[in-house]
Amino acid sequence: MRRMLYRLLKLAVTGKPWGEAVLAEFDQTTGTWAALRWTAGGLWVAVRERPVAYGGALAAVLLAVTTSFSFSVWFVPSNAMTPTLAVTSRHLVDRIGYRVTGIDHGDIVALPIPDAPGHETLLRVIGLPGDRIECRDGRVLRGGTALDEPYLSFESQVVGTECAPVTVPDGAVYVLGDSRPVAQDSRHWGLISADDVTGRLVM
Repeated sequence: MRRMLYRLLKLAVTGKPWGEAVLAEFDQTTGTWAALRWTAGGLWVAVRERPVAYGGALAAVLLAVTTSFSFSVWFVPSNAMTPTLAVTSRHLVDRIGYRVTGIDHGDIVALPIPDAPGHETLLRVIGLPGDRIECRDGRVLRGGTALDEPYLSFESQVVGTECAPVTVPDGAVYVLGDSRPVAQDSRHWGLISADDVTGRLVM
């Protein structure tokens, strides 16, 4: 089974700039289920990038199959990300593809809540390795430049944001909620290990 999955994945990702990394990660998986999920994620990214290369009908089938393995529906339990994500709304979270494409500024990611084992939250990535994050006059600065944050709640814009200055090291991310007065995030927990990120919001 693993050999078949590897061949399928190799066929899909060969020639892509991230192909070798995906195959190397596949080798690190343990168990058939983990291998299947990783293969599904690689196929989903490959088909999404070049659907024409796989033919319209085949691409649709591959996307449908890989989506069932690579995504989960997220129920928003709190107002930490309002108004971007309304409480009780449901969203699609990519559980594998983000490992291939990487995390970027502004991405909304899923991660475990440090002081609530077994529970996850969604927060926005503000800082990546090498970024200097600080707050001044109620605004968040990255590398000395104030961020344009149109997604903030009205209350957040009025109250402003306070945070301790920090430089994000390798292997970590700095995350904040869009509703700053109520969100629990890197201001309270500190930096988050990138390895602890479990998904990225798709829609």
